[in-house]
Amino acid sequence: MRKNSEERGRKLVSLCAVGIAVFMMFSLVPPFIPPADAAFSSVTITEVTPTELHPGDTREVVLTVKNNGGRDARDIRLTFQGTEIVSPVGPKVVQINTLNSWCEKEVKIRVHVKEEAPNGVYSIPIICSWNEYYFDPTKGYITEPKGPVELGTYFNVIGKGVINIGDISTDPADIRPGDENVKLSVSIENSGEAAAKDIEAKLLCNANFKPSWSGTDRSYIGRLNSGEKGEAIFHLDIADNVESNTYSIPLQIRYKDTKGGEYEVMRSVEILVEPKPEFEVVSFYTEPANISAGDEGVKLHVRIRNVGSEEAESVSVRITGEADVPFDYDVKSDYLGNLKIGAEGVGILKFDVDKDALPKEYPQGIEIRCSGDRDLGDDNVYVFDKQIQLEVTSSSSGRFSVPGFEVLFALVALFVVFILLLRRKRV
Repeated sequence: MRKNSEERGRKLVSLCAVGIAVFMMFSLVPPFIPPADAAFSSVTITEVTPTELHPGDTREVVLTVKNNGGRDARDIRLTFQGTEIVSPVGPKVVQINTLNSWCEKEVKIRVHVKEEAPNGVYSIPIICSWNEYYFDPTKGYITEPKGPVELGTYFNVIGKGVINIGDISTDPADIRPGDENVKLSVSIENSGEAAAKDIEAKLLCNANFKPSWSGTDRSYIGRLNSGEKGEAIFHLDIADNVESNTYSIPLQIRYKDTKGGEYEVMRSVEILVEPKPEFEVVSFYTEPANISAGDEGVKLHVRIRNVGSEEAESVSVRITGEADVPFDYDVKSDYLGNLKIGAEGVGILKFDVDKDALPKEYPQGIEIRCSGDRDLGDDNVYVFDKQIQLEVTSSSSGRFSVPGFEVLFALVALFVVFILLLRRKRV
């Protein structure tokens, strides 16, 4: 009996010791205290995409709406307020039925940024109201109105430079095939909202339009603030055989923004090439066909053709003076009149060959002169330099060119005739 009482006493002591130990353990752990916002609902905007806009933009924006509280929110109403710079487009009120505690939802709106808006950070105020919904052990489910509160949504408006071209002028004003060192002036405009720097323009030339010398297909403008203009200067040579037409030359423009970002745009320059007469030497020959030293009164026939793009008026052919050419011209020029496109004309010139001319080919310059088609307003005078090769041979028309040979030949002939007559008498 006594033994059982002692055992019960020991068990009681053990239970008391365990209880004390458990009490001490829990007394060291801080009691759980719910966070302050867990006791109510809190509707906020946690994310906005995109946040970077440009002047003149009309963009769709995605907003993440979150209930950062421990109680549910119902009938959430977001009213977007416009400003002078950034304003909503379309519906300005967004309704969300329910946002449970710690939950989020995406909503979309469209916003517009004012044209030429200065760079800066701008906000769209949002008025938010909702009903808080929770369970009260003493009262049951309760719906309690919250708000209105103002939520902030911020956008970074960054302007960008937009480079375009304006007026185009040339010197001379009328460009024609074969023109050289034509000055081309192109107005470069920054029609964007931000400054552009290190602006450089390059004409992408081709076979019809070539730089007059190295580097004249490039022009450096530098910096242009918003609304400013600069001038790009180029110098070009126009091909001789280019047809009369309007041509578009690509213009490559490279520049940087104020933060160093690089850009490249392609524009085009329109150039009108006016018509112009052009000539080629079709053929030439002399009378006699073979000329030699001492020949006189040689006729030179030169046939030319108008291969240009307009009629040529008052066409003439003229011999130009050449060094070391043994020809003395009695008739140096010939007038051919008007030649339409594709028409031909023949100029006839006359010269003597020097007696000491060596037998070989000699380059002879031919100058073709004309005026433009006045019916087309072309009052220009054009000069074309051509060249032909005239050959001096050792004989001309079967005659030897040794001085006095004709007299010697006659004496020999008489002597032969005299001998023949003597032989006949003897017979």
